[in-house]
Amino acid sequence: MLARTGISLATTTLLLLGSTSAFAVDAQAFAERLKAVAQKQNMSLTFDSAEADGDNVVLKGVSGAKADEKGKIAEIIFENVSGSTPDGWNVARIAFPDFDETEDGVHTRITGIVIEDLELVGTNATDAPAAMTFSDFYFEGATIGSVDVEKDGKTVFSLADASIGNEIGDDGTFTAEFDLGDFTADLTAGDDAEATKAVQEVGYGTLSGEIAGSATWDPASGLLELDPFDINVKDAGSLSFTYGISGYTPAFIESLRQLQQQMAANPDNQQASGMAVMGLISQLYLNSADITFVDDSLTGKLLDYYAEKNGQTREQLIEGLTGMLPMFLSYLQNPDFQKDVTDSVTAYLNDPKSLSITVAPANPVPATQLIGAAMGAPQTLPSVLSLSVSAND
Repeated sequence: MLARTGISLATTTLLLLGSTSAFAVDAQAFAERLKAVAQKQNMSLTFDSAEADGDNVVLKGVSGAKADEKGKIAEIIFENVSGSTPDGWNVARIAFPDFDETEDGVHTRITGIVIEDLELVGTNATDAPAAMTFSDFYFEGATIGSVDVEKDGKTVFSLADASIGNEIGDDGTFTAEFDLGDFTADLTAGDDAEATKAVQEVGYGTLSGEIAGSATWDPASGLLELDPFDINVKDAGSLSFTYGISGYTPAFIESLRQLQQQMAANPDNQQASGMAVMGLISQLYLNSADITFVDDSLTGKLLDYYAEKNGQTREQLIEGLTGMLPMFLSYLQNPDFQKDVTDSVTAYLNDPKSLSITVAPANPVPATQLIGAAMGAPQTLPSVLSLSVSAND
């Protein structure tokens, strides 16, 4: 009985070990696919080893191109890896080790870098969304806990709680929501003593605020929209930027990637590269754009600062600035647009609330037409773009 039991236990153990080995993820195959996808993005990825730990893959000695031993990441764990190179790989979570480095008196520390639900498109994939196939990878979310930069022992920049979330809809449209978190920047840490004194006198030795936005891309139509990109600075103001571009298709992106590779391989052939670039640009169209600044005391502080520096009142400074506008705009030879800008800027400077520049053509404008107009007939640009400037809307 003891002999039979011993054989039975040994056999069971061998079967369990064999089963674990059979179902363990192929770490080397995954790592090589990850390396190939990075190369497609013109990034070089190297590693000393790839090891399986159950469903996890551990890459050791990870670095980018030409990185020395100091630049290597000791270990990155890819959690719950499944799939294959032909069918595609899925990674539930990647938690990167904290980055902590000091160079030339600047100490940088980045913590809490995490990527969630990473997908690598398979080499035999036929039904992957276009938003994934042009890059061969996709992830649903990423976060950065904090970024701190110190110079000579003093914090000059900090950021907390940055995140990005991605989604591909049923129609293939790609959507990204990003929040770059709360930031603080010390503007007095530069080497220019005069600039440091100026920002302190204006009242902005330190800036703090938030940056966030959203973007959508329809690969089928090539419509790329940023709506909006917002920068909010406490006690200064907020800047909002939106635009719409069409023609940005997967085919365009692939052509651009190939052109970049050709230019890198043959940097001396600038004439041919220039023609190729113009050919690509001809595929893009500007649909719309808007940039709006909403004031929160920045304009008044700047006006008061420069008025005092020039020995003027604020009213005298505004009168001088608005008086120069017609001269600066006269080269456009467009009296209506000149008056529109002058009236709007004058109204804004006298009562700073908001200032907007809007591009709203009836039909998308080819990029080559914009370049041609800017070079040969700049006076037509306001009409071509349906360009307008407004204040305090």
